[in-house]
Amino acid sequence: MTFTRKHFRHVCATAGAVLALSVVAPGVAADAATPVTSAGSYVPGRLYDVAAHSASDVWAVGLDPSGSLIMHWNGTAWTSSSEPGFLEGVAVTSPDNAWAVGGSNWFDPNATVVYHWNGSDWGRQPSPNPPSGGTLNGVAAASASNAWAVGQTGPGPGEGTAPSDRTLIEHWNGTAWTTVPSPTPTTTGSLTRVAVVSPSDAWAVGWTSPGSGTNALTEHWNGTAWTVVPVPASAGTGIQLNAVTAISARDAWAVGTTTTGPALHGVILHWNGTTWKRAATPANQPDGYLFGVSASSASNIWAVGQSNSHNCNPGCYTIIEHWNGCMWTVVPSPNRAYLNVLEGVTIISRDNAWAVGTTDYSNTLILHWNGTSWS
Repeated sequence: MTFTRKHFRHVCATAGAVLALSVVAPGVAADAATPVTSAGSYVPGRLYDVAAHSASDVWAVGLDPSGSLIMHWNGTAWTSSSEPGFLEGVAVTSPDNAWAVGGSNWFDPNATVVYHWNGSDWGRQPSPNPPSGGTLNGVAAASASNAWAVGQTGPGPGEGTAPSDRTLIEHWNGTAWTTVPSPTPTTTGSLTRVAVVSPSDAWAVGWTSPGSGTNALTEHWNGTAWTVVPVPASAGTGIQLNAVTAISARDAWAVGTTTTGPALHGVILHWNGTTWKRAATPANQPDGYLFGVSASSASNIWAVGQSNSHNCNPGCYTIIEHWNGCMWTVVPSPNRAYLNVLEGVTIISRDNAWAVGTTDYSNTLILHWNGTSWS
């Protein structure tokens, strides 16, 4: 079985409440911003990614029963709104420049979706859509004229795991989104997240499925073309990469999950400027998955995910890990229901970070780091 984030969500959702999904028809006006309380609030829906420009400008995206879910933190409270489709990734570079990407329909047929925040409202932007359909899973922006979005071609449901799936990369040049050729080294592949260092340095990560199991996929942009950068066998096989963050040309991190052996384990890979190497994870890291990673410096990195110890008996719990420049450690994190999962994380400073996800796949989960603890 190919273990993708879609499969994780499907398997776990059978044990808890399942959010009823529907898609709002194109052209339906977004709901007015709805006030929400502070960190840890319960709002119907799921959050898949979060990005911050400042302590008073944080965006999180996902889906709710009426369509996509967009939430904003203004330094005091979270507000929420909705647009048609569903959203998997978000990036922000300024108060008047943010991007959110996803798909038009969780089920078939599906088309790429791109929304832009101009400082006043979110507007749907034209984006290339492959003939077979496609989904954008992640987005990263370096400036108002340089953004990348990644995903895969092919139908749903969700992020897609069909045998016909191929990698998909699109670029914003300040005027329009265009498709940029991206390699799919085997018969099936998907890109989950992207990180940008400079106009000539970006990383995209995901997975390939050659038929005998899932393997890590890393692709690099050198300013001219995207190429596959092999993950050495010494770093492990049977890995799906779910997220990536890049600090410099010689310092990038990717997180994911091993799909080999009797249990699933979080995996962390490090790029040192020459090769990807497997990093030592904490000895007390529970079985499970790592879905998100974010870095503010070479000595301040957070990774988040979900435990799957004993097949979620008595429950599935959040996983949060921190890199201090020397080692990764597990940091205690709250849980609010039977099933708890964190999908994305963003860092503002050493005493200010946000992690988002869902409880029981029916309510959002938002956690905040204040420099001492997550709450």
